Amino acid sequence: MGTQYQRMIDDIGRGAIAPVYLICGEEEYLQERLIGRLKEVLLGPETGAFNYDELDGEKVSWGQVVASANTLPVFASKRLVLVKTPALFAPKKKESEETTANNRQEEALLKYLADPLASTCLVLWVKGPVNKGNKVVKATEKAGVLVEINALKGTELSNWLKEEARALGKVVEPAALEYIIFNGGSELRLLKSELEKMALYAGDGERITLDIARQLLTRTGEASVFVLVDGIGQKKGEPALLELRRLLAEGEPPVKILFMIARHFRQLLLAKEMSHKGLNEKQIASELSAPPFVAGKLLRQAGNFSFDELENAMRHILECDVLIKTGSPPRQELEALVLQLVGRIGKTRFSINV
Repeated sequence: MGTQYQRMIDDIGRGAIAPVYLICGEEEYLQERLIGRLKEVLLGPETGAFNYDELDGEKVSWGQVVASANTLPVFASKRLVLVKTPALFAPKKKESEETTANNRQEEALLKYLADPLASTCLVLWVKGPVNKGNKVVKATEKAGVLVEINALKGTELSNWLKEEARALGKVVEPAALEYIIFNGGSELRLLKSELEKMALYAGDGERITLDIARQLLTRTGEASVFVLVDGIGQKKGEPALLELRRLLAEGEPPVKILFMIARHFRQLLLAKEMSHKGLNEKQIASELSAPPFVAGKLLRQAGNFSFDELENAMRHILECDVLIKTGSPPRQELEALVLQLVGRIGKTRFSINV
């Protein structure tokens, strides 16, 4: 799991609470869990209602936020103030666009951040990126902690799934883990729900098997694209074409499909190059920020192609991109590309330098 996220959970658990947190990034589920942990630690069952304010940052003024943050706790040592979607933290905000009123609001917050009340934990929650050059962001980080939680990938995602399964009293078999990662997408909230479904289905059994994962997992559109690129990587033309047609029929954007194919072949080329330089599977996994079994799969698929074939594949992909953008039917061009990549068609229809 994300190192910063786990460190924050550990700090909160031992009572090391900062006076201000700016929580931001892509992964809302982990952000919610972090805020939930703060609530558990800071808000008692009897006095919690008196010591918790939840404010809409798009509707309240910063003067109201500061007034709430400056309120003393009732029969407790701490109070919690949560501000959702604070407007001052929007990325790419230009100083010239701010009104005089907004400047006054900003100054009120900056004054508070210069000397935050020790008995208040002020949490500013931005669901997305922040402009780290913004002076309010800098002041918030100086006063407390900036926690940026983005989507988990590679080994972090693998470890998170294993930990969540362990919390449900189950062990995920390696093959099932691989299947879930490739077919379940990367949204943790959905993956958590899928794991709970599998754990319930497993009953008294201790293990979530590949068979259980195959029976119960709801495949995402992104996962279906992974099935397509894996088919191409294994040079299985007919299954890959069938998957491509199914994806297009379900409305998957051709540009996304092409992007994922390009990404996969870049990874195959990188994996082959690193293997040629003597790196082992674990080292390649680290370089690619991927779980070891993913690196293993890439290495196996890279073995199906020579360096020349992989370099030509990138040319074919670029040609396909150009043809689609200049009006050629996407399905026709993507099908031709799949056949080229698996070796069914060897010649390109026009020459392009890359």
